[in-house]
Amino acid sequence: MRSAIYAAALLLTACGGQSQGENVADRLDEAADQSTPEAANVLEDAADRVETANGHEANLIAEQALNQAANAQALPAGNAQ
Repeated sequence: MRSAIYAAALLLTACGGQSQGENVADRLDEAADQSTPEAANVLEDAADRVETANGHEANLIAEQALNQAANAQALPAGNAQ
């Protein structure tokens, strides 16, 4: 599952008809679908925030969320910080 989070990080620069913030939000949502509930909450919250962010801000939010999600997945249930 941790690999899903890192895979999402690699896809942050995906392009298409959407804005970069929307693309990043989609990747975070996809990673959330493959994560533990604790990590998914972090990623889904970040996806909501990143949709309207500019490119640089979107990447910063995503990077922080991916780190927080990895930490949330690594902690035993009930020990989230």
